[in-house]
Amino acid sequence: MENKVLQANIEQIQQYDIELANEILMFDIEKSNVQLAQNEDGQYNLVYNSIPLHSIFNPVEEAKKIVEGIQNKENENSLRIVYGLGLGYLADEFCTSLKGSIIIYEPNIEIIKYVLSIAKIDALFNKNVILCSNKNAFIKHIQNIVNADTELAISFLTAYKNLYLENIKEILNLAQKTQGELVANKNTLIKKAPAAFYNTCLNLKNIFSNPNISSLKDIYKGKTALILCAGPTLKENIEIIKNNQDKFVLFALNPTLKLLAKYNIKPDFIVDVESNDTSNQFSDTDTKEHYLILEGFCNNNVAKLPSRKTFNYLSNDNFFNYWLRDCLKLEDTLETLGTVSYTALMSAQVMGFSRIVLIGQDLAYKDGLCYSKECQFGLLECVFDVQEQKYKIVVEDFDKFSKAFINEKTDEKLAIKKAKQRINFLNQNLTTVKSQDGKMLPSQTGYSLFIKHFEDVVKKLKENNPQIELYNASSGAAQIDGWQNIKIEELLKNLETIEKIDLDGYNAEIEPSYIVKKIDELKEKLEQYLVLTKEFSEINEKLLKELVNKNIFTQNAQKYAQKHAQILSKLGQLQNVEDIGNLINVHFLTLEKHFQTNYFSDVELSKNTLNAFIKFYRKVEENLNLCLYSLSDCKAVISQ
Repeated sequence: MENKVLQANIEQIQQYDIELANEILMFDIEKSNVQLAQNEDGQYNLVYNSIPLHSIFNPVEEAKKIVEGIQNKENENSLRIVYGLGLGYLADEFCTSLKGSIIIYEPNIEIIKYVLSIAKIDALFNKNVILCSNKNAFIKHIQNIVNADTELAISFLTAYKNLYLENIKEILNLAQKTQGELVANKNTLIKKAPAAFYNTCLNLKNIFSNPNISSLKDIYKGKTALILCAGPTLKENIEIIKNNQDKFVLFALNPTLKLLAKYNIKPDFIVDVESNDTSNQFSDTDTKEHYLILEGFCNNNVAKLPSRKTFNYLSNDNFFNYWLRDCLKLEDTLETLGTVSYTALMSAQVMGFSRIVLIGQDLAYKDGLCYSKECQFGLLECVFDVQEQKYKIVVEDFDKFSKAFINEKTDEKLAIKKAKQRINFLNQNLTTVKSQDGKMLPSQTGYSLFIKHFEDVVKKLKENNPQIELYNASSGAAQIDGWQNIKIEELLKNLETIEKIDLDGYNAEIEPSYIVKKIDELKEKLEQYLVLTKEFSEINEKLLKELVNKNIFTQNAQKYAQKHAQILSKLGQLQNVEDIGNLINVHFLTLEKHFQTNYFSDVELSKNTLNAFIKFYRKVEENLNLCLYSLSDCKAVISQ
């Protein structure tokens, strides 16, 4: 490479983005639309298509004024997005005056190549700075940098605002959505992963006696599947579905069951993947008449429901399912991705349907409705608050709404708390998505992620079956690219009655001796974890008692604190143990806010932290004992 300036810049970029470095090198700027200009003071400006990208009077002062207006300059947990590279004045000022991470987003490779060929951009040689030019790379960088508390902000020169205003808005929105998704995924992992582990242990006898969904491969080849989701468009089309249910094989998601029962619609398959107890949604449905498709971590109260036959859907991307899949020697490649509609879709794909139709897959608050009225969350509405100038989730009848959370483990008081938490969560995660008519609709951060999942899966479905037809009959709802929008009436014109297949005779295929061996190995590891959790709770109780009585760090307290640190270290080492390491990692994530403080620096802080540890690990003990009992019970049944 003859250009040493370009070479130095490229070598820096190669450290974090080889593809961008290669793209820059390959770009030909022989007939470039970019030029250098100088003002009267000798300061350089970059001109693109005859437009100066910096102030024609003082580009350095322009950058300084932008930075002066930025708040929280010392915040190290911040991500500053500089939209536009220009000659690097703004990026350099950011590096000099601000703490935190910086992404320079320049959409124009021509500008990047020209600038990097003539100037060594100082900002690019800072470890906290990344240059980016496309949205996919931008998302990856965001994912690697931000956490729940990271402050996001975007800055830009006036010329870039004039050239790329809509793109600037899009990039900021993309950053905010990516951060929201990361937070949601982490929160979901913390909240649901332990329950998923414990539910799976409780469900083992059922799982090992149920056939796997892969045993139904291609049984409905050439037929049409209709996936009934809980959005408002399901209710809008409910009479049509009722009168034509013989034209489809119906996959019902668990939140739709009360609505379907009201209209006497009998789904062929009911799909549930919730670790939370959703058994109240089945109260109007005689499950003995239906086939169920359940994840291994589905709540035990649902897993125990009687059915014509229950089929396991053991995804390969849940952290504990790999142990189960090993037990059953499964080789399929099922995914879950956190939404029951996706599980229904992939189940339909396994069964070989040539046409798959979504309805009620609104993924947005169409006409202010969050769900069909008869569904569990049907009382929720999305309204625009004129005073605050933003969308809000409100509930039509809170008392009735909260009762939907009552089950055998949740009393009325706890149900009210859970209902309030649900509404708060929804309000904290509001966003907007594109509708089928191109307008923007209020939605949830999680829904925008599901839209992406359903767009991304199209390629995979077509690879498995090039002739597959994918339709979205959720008219007027969120746009899902790759799916053909259609009214269900149009679809029905070409459909004939489907003869439903009797699946009662399908049974599990297991190797009992191998499963028993796997259970013994898992029990040994869980018992090791249980011993340490008990020791940890006991030493914490001794330390807490000493601090409460003496209110200072006595020699005994210091001795207990040292023992506390030793056991904590041993618990941390178990994060690397196969089969249970991920569970322990989630437990550590749950306690992350405590680990981030020096809780032995203050007596009161120590008391509060120790109380939290004791409460948490006593619950872990209780659940581990339950798992060990269930494993022993399952082993006894299989060994017979």
